[in-house]
Amino acid sequence: MTLILRLHTRARIRTVAALLAALVALAGCDAPPPPGFGLALHGEPSPEAIDNAYKTLGWPITLVVFFVHWPGDRQPEFPDEGIRAIRDAGAVPVITWEPMTVEAGKETAVAASEILDGHWNDYIDAFAVSARKSGGRIILRFAHEMNLSRYHWGGGRSEYGPESPGRYRAMFRHIRDRFRLHGADNVLFAFCPNAESLPHPVRDGADWNTASAYYPGDDAVDVLGMDGYNWGTTFTVQEHGWDSRFTSFAEIFSPLHEELRALAPHKPVVVFETASVAQGGDKTTWIKDAVHASRRWGLAGLCWFNADKEHDWRLESGITPAKLRPLAGMVAPRSDALALPVGKERP
Repeated sequence: MTLILRLHTRARIRTVAALLAALVALAGCDAPPPPGFGLALHGEPSPEAIDNAYKTLGWPITLVVFFVHWPGDRQPEFPDEGIRAIRDAGAVPVITWEPMTVEAGKETAVAASEILDGHWNDYIDAFAVSARKSGGRIILRFAHEMNLSRYHWGGGRSEYGPESPGRYRAMFRHIRDRFRLHGADNVLFAFCPNAESLPHPVRDGADWNTASAYYPGDDAVDVLGMDGYNWGTTFTVQEHGWDSRFTSFAEIFSPLHEELRALAPHKPVVVFETASVAQGGDKTTWIKDAVHASRRWGLAGLCWFNADKEHDWRLESGITPAKLRPLAGMVAPRSDALALPVGKERP
């Protein structure tokens, strides 16, 4: 075990439960605390991956986001090892639970009718029971970015349209009800649209495709989430059909943030996925501005998509590690980082 992980283990002695007991509500605070800082990982959240990220950052990681798609054979599966690795690092796990199967690289959205008719209940129930037995807080981000046609949750791409919001709300509430049935009160449900709806309600005439239209209700949602990226100048009309530009964090997220605050003003808000490329602007300044905006808005957390995927989104990509060091003083320490509901934990 490395020194870093030993430090993480000692930090865990204080336990995630103690961390969450110390959380404060954001609503009504005159000076919101700095946001907790998290990482979204592409791949398994192994101790090595988390350790490497911690070495690069040098400041506390309070949330770790990872992705789990549904199994084609519907057999019970739960990411126990990933959950343990995250908790051993003193962080709270965020499972992005994607209702799609992936076979030979092909993604197929699970039909809403199959979920609502109970065909997936055995898998859902087993997942809920495992989550409950894990004992600590988990954030479940079910079917994220539902306002993007790229995902078309609950149906095929050709079915993405005016019926999609209602289909999504029904799926979300079904999942939440199954978790309640099995006493998984340690699981917080996150509603997490993309910063921009595509097709766009105005530009594309898709007035049905607003984030608010998908909201499954205050009684089903514990945490509000947002995803959004700064693509810089990496896209061109010639190659991709549109020209991207270097866009600030505030410009990306302000419209959705205002919409969510109006929708559920007392619920905590977390940016579960964001990142910036270096092409076209000053990435270091972009990161600092993101943290400042997060605190100004009273966000509970800010998670960086730390992966080399469509582009090299990693935090340190395109900038020197020395430029990251001042950021350590801009994010909250682990002990008071997350203003989230505590709820109940069950054995």
